[in-house]
Amino acid sequence: MSTERHHEHAERHERLTEELESARHEKLAELRNSAETDPADRSDRRAEAAREVINKHEPEPQTAEVHEAAPAEPVHKPFFDPKLNYRQTLASVQRQLAPVSRTFSKVIHNPVVEKTSEALEKTVARPSVTVGATWTALIVGGVFYFTARNFGYNLSGSELLFSFMVGAVLGLVLEAFWRAYKRR
Repeated sequence: MSTERHHEHAERHERLTEELESARHEKLAELRNSAETDPADRSDRRAEAAREVINKHEPEPQTAEVHEAAPAEPVHKPFFDPKLNYRQTLASVQRQLAPVSRTFSKVIHNPVVEKTSEALEKTVARPSVTVGATWTALIVGGVFYFTARNFGYNLSGSELLFSFMVGAVLGLVLEAFWRAYKRR
């Protein structure tokens, strides 16, 4: 009986081998035929197959009806997200700070405070305005103070504010001249 089983097993093995050889020859013939076809045609078929795979994996729209079929534009998410990187770096650095410094850092790096600071930096608190206002306030305020002291005048307190505003305007004017000079 074992010889019959062995004989059946050998026949089955021969049939499977013949089927595999037949399939191999068919696949080889198919590959040769596809190699002889136009390469552009093959790339078009591959591109179409890739589109089908992508479309299969896209989620279905959530709405029940679609009014217009807008062309689908691919959404590319950047590998490097600067905002996320900034937040992660800031959190990492804040964890290493002392508790008081960490609290101060959280206050000044609050998004509202940062946006306000950036807006002021571009308008009122520009370096030329700050430097011009500070130096003019020191010089003009000092002149007012020494003049009032020597001649017995009383100061109202608005002199320093006035000289600060004049210095800010003077700083803007000097910056404009400097930029015009650099352009030449």
